[in-house]
Amino acid sequence: MPSSEPSGPGVRQDADDPRLIIAASVSPEAAAILRMIGAMIAAMPPQPIPVSQEEFDAAAAQAAAWAETMIAAPLAKLAPTLSAWDAGGVPVLSVTPQYARAGATSLVYIHGGGFVTGSAQSSRLTAALAAARTGRVVHSIDYTLSPRADHRAILDEIVTAWTAIIDREGHVPGLFGDSAGGCIAAAATLLLRDRGKTVPAALALLSPVVDLAGEGDTNQTLASVDYLDRNRFEMGVRGYAAPADWRSPLASPIHGDFTDFPPTLIQVGTRELLLSDSVRLHRALRAAGRSSRLEVFEGMPHVFQPLLADAPEGIAAWADMAAFWQEHLA
Repeated sequence: MPSSEPSGPGVRQDADDPRLIIAASVSPEAAAILRMIGAMIAAMPPQPIPVSQEEFDAAAAQAAAWAETMIAAPLAKLAPTLSAWDAGGVPVLSVTPQYARAGATSLVYIHGGGFVTGSAQSSRLTAALAAARTGRVVHSIDYTLSPRADHRAILDEIVTAWTAIIDREGHVPGLFGDSAGGCIAAAATLLLRDRGKTVPAALALLSPVVDLAGEGDTNQTLASVDYLDRNRFEMGVRGYAAPADWRSPLASPIHGDFTDFPPTLIQVGTRELLLSDSVRLHRALRAAGRSSRLEVFEGMPHVFQPLLADAPEGIAAWADMAAFWQEHLA
């Protein structure tokens, strides 16, 4: 557990686990939640790194069970309407907020989970928050996890589902994804463009993975303070794409040509190894003459938006996303 006594100027310290440090610059509301999450993570016994498909399936099931304990209460307050349907053979979970805006352009969500965990069901809090904070319906794509499917198969599923959603909605949605889902969303946008299909009206990426090789500065310098288990994450990356493919834009979007890429909002925290991924993507989009907005949140961990949704940092993040969609969606 983090010490309740500051051992430096305004900083809570933990001698054994740097992940549990919480700066005084973080809001009290966020700090309380981060202490709780940190304590839960610190109390978890070491988990074996999956190797076989059976072990990956077990890890995914364990992650889903943990997610249910974390999202049950806030999801009950939001009380969205959930509807599962088939989008050209790809499962989709549509999330409608209590106060949906009539005629509002919808959003499409691609969940994270290190490419090997997560589902539309286990990530429905994120979709429900996006729906509630914007009044828009959110369609969450339930793609096949790696290593059962590699990046090529997953991107084909996204393109198929995206096309079916547009046919059903009759308009061009916005697309957003978090972590591994941000990687998939950015790569799918490149693929849609290259195939001559309709690209998203705008893109929001939360702590996206954009370089599977992890060559950015903070991939090294911030690894020790991130909740992400770097070794487990690397196994997920290898299931998603073989190392020989890591410089392909469809595996690592940072290597893409961003001509005609849609307006993009990127949100990231200062306490995550993927900070450099966000910075590098933002600079690449700007270098290509595209519209990109990078928002860096002080003291925030990887994909903080769902669990800190009611803290000042989360409120600001969701408000900025809502304003972004309002600006760019018809």
